[in-house]
Amino acid sequence: MKHKLLKFICLLGMLLLSLTPVQKVKADVDYDIAKNITSAKVNSDGSLSMKRAITYQFNSRAHGVYYRQVLNSNQKIEDVKVQVKNENEKRETINNYVLKKMKRGYRFKVFYPIKNHSHFTVTYFYRITNAITNYRDVAELNFKIIGNGWDTDLDYVKASVIFPRPVKGLKAWAHGPLDGYLKVNPKKGKIVMIAENLGGDTGIEVHTIFPLSITAKNKNVKNKNHRKEVIKQEKELAQATIKNRRKRERRSIWLIALSLIVGLLGIIKGFRTKAVGLKPRKSRELAHNYEIPDVDPVLAQILDTANKPDNKAFTAYLISLAAKKKIKIEDFKVHRKTYYQITLLDKSILDNDILIKTLFNSVGDGNQFTTQELKKYHGKKLGNSFDTWATNYFDSKEKQVYLPDTLTNSRSKVIGIIILTMAVSFASAVIALTNSLKYLLVIVIGEALILLLSLLALVYSNKKIGIYSEKGKNETEKIRGFKKMLRDIGKFKMKDVGDLILWEDIMPYAVSFGLADKVMKEMKIEFSEEEIQNSNYFYYGFISNTGKDSFSSNFDSCFSDGISSSSSSFSSGSSGGFGGGSGGGAF
Repeated sequence: MKHKLLKFICLLGMLLLSLTPVQKVKADVDYDIAKNITSAKVNSDGSLSMKRAITYQFNSRAHGVYYRQVLNSNQKIEDVKVQVKNENEKRETINNYVLKKMKRGYRFKVFYPIKNHSHFTVTYFYRITNAITNYRDVAELNFKIIGNGWDTDLDYVKASVIFPRPVKGLKAWAHGPLDGYLKVNPKKGKIVMIAENLGGDTGIEVHTIFPLSITAKNKNVKNKNHRKEVIKQEKELAQATIKNRRKRERRSIWLIALSLIVGLLGIIKGFRTKAVGLKPRKSRELAHNYEIPDVDPVLAQILDTANKPDNKAFTAYLISLAAKKKIKIEDFKVHRKTYYQITLLDKSILDNDILIKTLFNSVGDGNQFTTQELKKYHGKKLGNSFDTWATNYFDSKEKQVYLPDTLTNSRSKVIGIIILTMAVSFASAVIALTNSLKYLLVIVIGEALILLLSLLALVYSNKKIGIYSEKGKNETEKIRGFKKMLRDIGKFKMKDVGDLILWEDIMPYAVSFGLADKVMKEMKIEFSEEEIQNSNYFYYGFISNTGKDSFSSNFDSCFSDGISSSSSSFSSGSSGGFGGGSGGGAF
């Protein structure tokens, strides 16, 4: 039953995330449209005198802007003028624009050098002929006054239709976002429409009827009555809008309920977590440990981090092989830059280690390879081989004794369920908001509580579930105490810990923990050159270099370059007015 519920939540989450609205990708020029203030003055000949002021906020350089005015076949643009106002509030009329007649209207292309992080306003003045139709009983304007062909959203929009005098019997309707604002003022002869955060593909359409006397000189005439048809059409659209709004509100309620229920399921799951496994203490709580861990340097890093081994762990693994006379490491110079040559001494290590095999056979010539060659290596094989090596080490039987998969999987499952339910809850809330803003306060408060309680559930479940066995806890505390000792080296005498032979065994752990340079630096201070040479100290050759020239730093850097070069990347309603598709952008 639990598995079925988890599968259901996963599928539901994927479905909801796929339904979440995706923002349209912008063009190469990065900009926002802060304002679009448009007015359409009604003329007695049935034309519209347009003034369209568009304010852009640029986040990159641009060469100019463009605007498309879509029209019907019997309409055209006349009396064109373009003004610009830059960030210094300097307004100027320009001729540096191109007006091109297109199949469905016109396109303005305004050339103006625009700086990064600046605002810029362009105002278009023009007259649209045959914009209004006179019928026997009424005059009609049906116009997408703000088009739906913008490359980005519009932060604030105000569109006005202005009549030459008061209009008795003026009726108007607006089509666009359901949260838009419409005000009709017959006494002033004005229609005003306002919207915020208008989608670039939404637009605003104005549909209005008024007395024929307003456009008495209009030659665009149709010999039929039209008033009843317009009112009937708008009534049907209004009813459809109300029906759609109610439908969206019901959908929003269901999504809110889903958001809260799924979120609560994750919270309950977190707070009902049963205590399993153990947790080792942090380094700050532990005393110095001077005994070498019972596990090898790679497994020591795994237990310390509870993660797959990284490049440093593999570098330590190579040093261990060198100590066992399986390989030989020698330094050499190229233009004052130190590199290392790794020579194969025991070919049997190639049989059971795919990463070692790749390094010698693919990077090198089969018998040796250098870190210089490693740095220049290209190909997926090295990255894949390292992933295999790290995974095999992390999944090894020895690691299971200390860090069992049963415990790590248990924690991952609980955390995964809580995070998934949070994501599903959030996605449901976002989709609920896109359906209706009526319950905005409920959604915000509900999601805030879900988020807070989910985070508390995560913390609680994380405290309850330990991923270490008893043996793993004890060994990890030894490792962390040992690492703390190496990190604090210099605060005590290295000779008090042991002689050079002991430090030879300690060094691979210092490499795995990223502390090799610090240890070598202190070693040179405390042990004389003569002592090191007479002791036949194994690391004195290739690892005596420090800083960027040390073997650990050089190999780790070159190995990272080789892996990175071989990895790959994951590849509401319309009344039928003219002007739809109008819009613009920047270039």
